[in-house]
Amino acid sequence: MANPVWTNIVQFFGKRYIDIFVVLGWAVITWLLVLLLTRAIRSLVRRVAADIEPAYTALRHPVRVFLWLLLLPLGQDLVELPRTVQNRIEAGFGIALTLVALWLGFELVAVASEIALQRLATDGTEEQRRRSAATRIAILQRLVQMAIVIIGAALFLMQFQVVRTIGVSLLASAGIVGVVVGIAAQKTIGNFVAGIQIAITQPIRVGDTVIVENEYGEIEELTFTFVVVRLWDKRQLILPVSYFLERPFQNWTRYTPELIGMVFVQADFGVPLDAMRAELQRLCEDDPNWNAQVCRLIIHEVNERALVLRATMSANEPAKLFDLRVNVREGLVRWLATTENGRYLPRLRHTERLEEN
Repeated sequence: MANPVWTNIVQFFGKRYIDIFVVLGWAVITWLLVLLLTRAIRSLVRRVAADIEPAYTALRHPVRVFLWLLLLPLGQDLVELPRTVQNRIEAGFGIALTLVALWLGFELVAVASEIALQRLATDGTEEQRRRSAATRIAILQRLVQMAIVIIGAALFLMQFQVVRTIGVSLLASAGIVGVVVGIAAQKTIGNFVAGIQIAITQPIRVGDTVIVENEYGEIEELTFTFVVVRLWDKRQLILPVSYFLERPFQNWTRYTPELIGMVFVQADFGVPLDAMRAELQRLCEDDPNWNAQVCRLIIHEVNERALVLRATMSANEPAKLFDLRVNVREGLVRWLATTENGRYLPRLRHTERLEEN
């Protein structure tokens, strides 16, 4: 004869095991449905608009989780749960949906920015306009993502009754808190406002070549609070955004990346200038960095020992100009050293005057 206590225990736990298996089965079924649905959407996108397939691929994970969370609550009627448990489950779904929606919005903004940047790179837009648009897109992306995070955090916290109750009481003292926070974070707020100013006026853009703090570098990253300058030796110089509104700096590519560079060499007073100009012209024409615009040699200065000659040349961008200047300097020094056995290199002359007795 079966023990009635044991029978009651089996019946008690058996019902819960059935409910657990039903819930797990429904979760697996809905996930498989979501996978089939997203694969069908991907096939449709591939046929209709193949150019946005990479964007959909980047969003597939948050989209799948979001659809799965939307379908899961439909299975609540399959099991009998106490009302308190159902309320907790519904609250959990609300929190999960908020977090996934925040994730989806964040990734959607990033993908939209990436698509815009790719189209800028392929639509033939000139370099200056492309970098201006890229800077605006980067700052707008961060601004929208920041807004999504703030709104998402607010919606997440509002899911909890305790937070809602505290929030109502805090509204009365919001003015005082705002003043205190404003005083404590005035530099941060100032940098944020400076970032918006730079996005609008654009004294610098991503990719600009600058001289800042006596360092040569390129604007690598521009945020609301700081700017990253990649220096020529791969170091990263990080400066607050307000620096570029309060202090002078050099922007070599503000309107055009084309630049003119100079090279100074010293030569003997008897150097044949026409022959040296011809050599400079040959050096420029043989160098792929030269843009065929400026190539000139003049006497810049005369001192007691030699002539100071200045060679000017042009290139389409700062990096090419640097290499061009190096090559021209080496070529002119080599020409002075090899022409007539170095006769035209600078020499120190000494004259003695003999006095008559």
